[in-house]
Amino acid sequence: MPETHTDMDVRSATPTKKLVMERILKAPPERVFDAFTDPDQLTKWWWPNGFTCPAAEVDLRVGGKYRLAMQWPDSIPTGTQFSHYMGGEYYEIDRPHRLVMSGRAINEDQGELFATLIEVTLEARDGGTALTMRQSYFEPMPPPEAMAGAEQGWSEQLKKLEHLLVD
Repeated sequence: MPETHTDMDVRSATPTKKLVMERILKAPPERVFDAFTDPDQLTKWWWPNGFTCPAAEVDLRVGGKYRLAMQWPDSIPTGTQFSHYMGGEYYEIDRPHRLVMSGRAINEDQGELFATLIEVTLEARDGGTALTMRQSYFEPMPPPEAMAGAEQGWSEQLKKLEHLLVD
């Protein structure tokens, strides 16, 4: 996996904006945690509607990296599946309770477009899991159209995750 370099340490930078999403999922925390960290499962639910994740790579350890390819409908040939992707580094892994990682939007032609900090907390509740996802945004901010759709995008992704967990 190629290194993703940035000057920003998202763990200590001051966020410009935060997004918090909460869901109750009908699956145990272990199952939900695995859906966030298993490459095969990530390809089935990551990215909002209209986008797919044709490939995922995960080195699940503190300091390990991940990459989630992004494909717009009919626009990126399979041979360049990682030309647009989100990647990052794992900072905290506490299966099945918590996952903290950077989220860096990468375009191979332009480099890192922006960086975020993603914190996923899972708590067993009523035979399922209470999921809280916090995403902190920093300067430079994502493009306005990406920020405008961030909450909707996460809602669509989490809906896909819900479907995956009940299958």
